[in-house]
Amino acid sequence: MPYLKFRDLQKKQMHNPRQNYPIPLPALFIEISDIRFSDLLEHHQKGEATIGIYLYMDIVTDSFDGAELENETIELLDHMDDVFQTFEGFCVPGMTPLVRQTEYKPQYGERYIIFRVDFSTTIDSHKMMSNQTVSKPDPDINSKYKF
Repeated sequence: MPYLKFRDLQKKQMHNPRQNYPIPLPALFIEISDIRFSDLLEHHQKGEATIGIYLYMDIVTDSFDGAELENETIELLDHMDDVFQTFEGFCVPGMTPLVRQTEYKPQYGERYIIFRVDFSTTIDSHKMMSNQTVSKPDPDINSKYKF
């Protein structure tokens, strides 16, 4: 998505634009859900997570029939597919490829439109166990008492 001007973790920055620095659009925010782990054998766990992708695009025109730049405004809707094409199947070591789970209807803010897509993934985690042994003390078998 070479047209992006800003990327960050989703911290609701756009809800309080005056408290946050001016964010240039288009901007992409990534939200990682809580991860619920289940135990497997020998210190292995699998975790289920949802990765939310929020794409904010600048919108200063209208989409009604006959509006100035009507076609350009309607073309903004194509960016929803950009999110899917970019992130579907994306993975990093230790997690399964992202799979689209939910695509939300566009939301409109003051001069921007938000496209949100949630992806699911599974995270493999295991604890590295080192078998450290502690040397045993030599037993004290010398009798302290004379019989």
